Amino acid sequence: MILKGLKRNALKKNIEKHLHDRDKSQKSNVKLKTLAVLIDASQSVNVLSLLKLANELGVTSDHLKVMGFKEDIKGVEDANTAYYNTKSLGVSGGMKSNALENFVKTKFDVLINFYSEEKPELDYVASASQAKFKVGFAEIDNRINDLVIGSSIDNSDLFISELKKYLKILKII
Repeated sequence: MILKGLKRNALKKNIEKHLHDRDKSQKSNVKLKTLAVLIDASQSVNVLSLLKLANELGVTSDHLKVMGFKEDIKGVEDANTAYYNTKSLGVSGGMKSNALENFVKTKFDVLINFYSEEKPELDYVASASQAKFKVGFAEIDNRINDLVIGSSIDNSDLFISELKKYLKILKII
């Protein structure tokens, strides 16, 4: 129990560090070719709708990467999604999972933080990501995302239409 508390505090400290160190100069000339989606797999998220979203944004499935956080990942198999849990993160906030480390280090053009409940494990990966442009819901820490969309996670159609609208305005698509 104490170890879990220490890990959460380390994650929160690392989130603040990543937010402070983030290079904001990359956003000016982003063109959408690669897309990453970070999901809370404990909530019901339809991965097929995320594939549909990628197609609508002009991203092929081989340029889409979906990473999901779930406490219990035993028996979870999905060809389109990689998963991590709290054991994938070290006590000091380091990453023990190669898939998670590759996800964070890859310089995606856009990262969609498709979760609406603040969890340090999700916020840490979102803030540590090297994505050039980050999009998410209004319920999470607004400093993590460059674009915040004020719809609920249950209304994915509204989120998708708003996302497309703003990405066109910002000339990302």
